[in-house]
Amino acid sequence: MQFWKAQYKEYRRRRAAEQCGEAAVATSTDRPAPAPAKVKPSSWAALLRSSSSSATSSGTVKMVGSQPAAANGIRTVDMRKFTTLEDVLENWRIVFSAPAVQPRGLVNSGNMCFMNVVLQALLYCAPFYSMLRSIKENVVFSFSTSTPLLEALIQFVHEFKQDATPLAQLGTGLDEPFVPENVYEALRKKNVFQTLRGQQEDAQEFMSYLVDGIHEEMALVLQAHRAKAGAAGAEPTGNSSGGDDGWMEVGPNNRAVHMRDAHEVRARTPITQIFGGTLQSLLTVPGPAGRAAPARANREPFQWLALDVSSDDVETVEDALDALAAPESIEGYMNVQGEAVAATKQIALERVPPVLVLHLKRFVFCADEGVQKVHKFIAYPEELTLAPAWLARTREAARHRDARYRLSGVIYHHGSHASGGHYTCDVRRPSGEWVQFDDIDIGSLESVDAVLDEKPDRTAYILFYTTC
Repeated sequence: MQFWKAQYKEYRRRRAAEQCGEAAVATSTDRPAPAPAKVKPSSWAALLRSSSSSATSSGTVKMVGSQPAAANGIRTVDMRKFTTLEDVLENWRIVFSAPAVQPRGLVNSGNMCFMNVVLQALLYCAPFYSMLRSIKENVVFSFSTSTPLLEALIQFVHEFKQDATPLAQLGTGLDEPFVPENVYEALRKKNVFQTLRGQQEDAQEFMSYLVDGIHEEMALVLQAHRAKAGAAGAEPTGNSSGGDDGWMEVGPNNRAVHMRDAHEVRARTPITQIFGGTLQSLLTVPGPAGRAAPARANREPFQWLALDVSSDDVETVEDALDALAAPESIEGYMNVQGEAVAATKQIALERVPPVLVLHLKRFVFCADEGVQKVHKFIAYPEELTLAPAWLARTREAARHRDARYRLSGVIYHHGSHASGGHYTCDVRRPSGEWVQFDDIDIGSLESVDAVLDEKPDRTAYILFYTTC
């Protein structure tokens, strides 16, 4: 918390100087001599420059400066200049590459492995990391209390050096593991996981809360900004909306499909740009003899796909996606004429996100034995290509035909029970090197095969795929 306290003290000092009409003094405590007048800090980078330039690297690790870096002409952050958080949230565009950070362990201060693996996986998710850097590099450091999760994550990524050195060459040059206390504190403010230590939680549940929480903070900032500017709420980002009664589209076999949004369209934020997709649930109900009733389709947003892996027929991720998109017969469905008919329901992907997160549902409820874990090995590929059978038959879905994804992270669960066990993760660095995190322990994997192979002591639980 020393970093945060130091920045807050500097912020208060600058505000006091402005109110008194005094010139700002030098930010470095090592050089107390007066400096030329300065304006209010315009970005995280400006506020942190003194501490970044005076910091020394440990061992033989070479630090990279805090300014946006690029290699071979590939952008690593959104290079446009923003002036406010609202400006970033409205105008940020996704970036698929990010500078490499030096691996650093996280201390498990009491059954906190579920949180550590999620934080590590998000850190190595290039679009997510680039989004945080865009805010950190451009936005005025306001110490807002309306976005505690977002600010905690920005502070969290600040703890990591930018360094592309392979792990095997770093030796003793790694920074010491640390406790992400700022994230704990933000969660306490949100009244989530009140125990925080001493009780195991589910990694997927935590990730869902964390990412959804950041999205909600962003959406509220945008809502307040638009209300102030006279706009009415957040604007939907999907296809044209047809209101409560829906709208008609041409579906399979050139039949009319009555479309409807199952839930309120989510506000567009950087989180939805990274993780947000749309599922289509298509219900086909036979009409009276000789007449074809229009199918009905609901759209529903998602930020990760939950895949049922309990069936004996599911041995791979592709099998699980086949099962998700398979037609389901509903016997005895009552049509509008009050007749019992055999309806068909089918779920398909309509819009897929840049980062596709797959949650393998390892824990199932059995009437006799309660919650049980599915231990079997589920194979997953390094590259995943979307099959046509998984996609809805709409113009939006046609844009994603044959879309390819590369595996970028895996979260594993060790143990037999949902309420216990342990979590570790493997993540891919920008160079292609795979690194394994087990709280404070860090290891370099020989190849991606070590990630894809079956493991006797753990099973894949959450998979991160990034479009390629």
